[in-house]
Amino acid sequence: MEFPSPKTLTILPTYRCTAACKECCFESNPNLKSKLSTEEIFSCINEAVSTFPKLQNVVFSGGECFTLKDDLFSAIALVSSHGLKSRCVTNGYWAKTKSSAMKIAEKLSLAGLYEINFSTGLDHQEYVDESTIINAVKACVDYNIKPLIMVEKDSHDSRCRVSLEENHEIKELVKNKKLIINSNTWMPFQKDYIDRGFQIAPEDLDTGCEQVFENIVITPHGRISSCCGLTFEHINEMKIGNIYKKDFLKIAYESQLEDFLKIWIKVDGPAKIIKMIMGDSYTEENIGTISHNCQACVYLHKDEKIRAKLKQRYPEFLPSVMFRYKAKHGLESRLNERIRYGKLL
Repeated sequence: MEFPSPKTLTILPTYRCTAACKECCFESNPNLKSKLSTEEIFSCINEAVSTFPKLQNVVFSGGECFTLKDDLFSAIALVSSHGLKSRCVTNGYWAKTKSSAMKIAEKLSLAGLYEINFSTGLDHQEYVDESTIINAVKACVDYNIKPLIMVEKDSHDSRCRVSLEENHEIKELVKNKKLIINSNTWMPFQKDYIDRGFQIAPEDLDTGCEQVFENIVITPHGRISSCCGLTFEHINEMKIGNIYKKDFLKIAYESQLEDFLKIWIKVDGPAKIIKMIMGDSYTEENIGTISHNCQACVYLHKDEKIRAKLKQRYPEFLPSVMFRYKAKHGLESRLNERIRYGKLL
């Protein structure tokens, strides 16, 4: 059986952002100073390439990764030189005019950027308006960079996604399959959060986590994380190392492979685990609405009653979870091997 290897390296070079969205999971704003140096970013990319044979993508997010300016373009070029795909996540602030949008898109194209995700919606548009996002999308399409717009789920009173979809230029790009628009989960982090209802289908809360073991993350403070979920900075157990040791990515990644809770999260997902150990009614009676698995993951790690029940009951679930994890991973490994050697039609 093949040894696990992440497919994605996510670099969060800074939590500094040109915006200060109220419900930002990292509490990003223009005043934050911590960031990775250019040398640290390059070191992480090179280390990941040499350590993980299945690595396919490098994602730059934040914070606002475009505040790195030329260092970002150089990092993208390094990823391209290794034959990997790159993606940026941005609020698009740099495209306020059509000319500035084209200037940045040209630099991204020359560096070899494969895909770009634009974050927008009710909170984001307090700082970056819809027209700026449209400028950015059109410029990237002109330079053959794949754009995707992630719109915060609207409140009852907002219509940010509808407004974008009704724009004739955006409508044409979607029609010609040059642009995808999705709704993004916008989770509560403040007490006066405006409820936006269930943000994913309830059945999707009963699925395993796609991030754990598939993604390895570098934060602006040089920490290594198990996932790039929306709440990982709130969960100490997701922080598995730092970039200041020899073989830092290998040691950090391998350290989690015998962590049963992470394996269980991978197989069943945190919301389903809570149901399995606490019963169907616990969440509704003690927590309230859970709109995303990342939100459930915080409760799984921090709710004292859940933690106590986990310690008490995990042995009874261990055989089933490990069997299903090994069966799924073993099947994927065998399929990959057959594909590699041309044995699968």
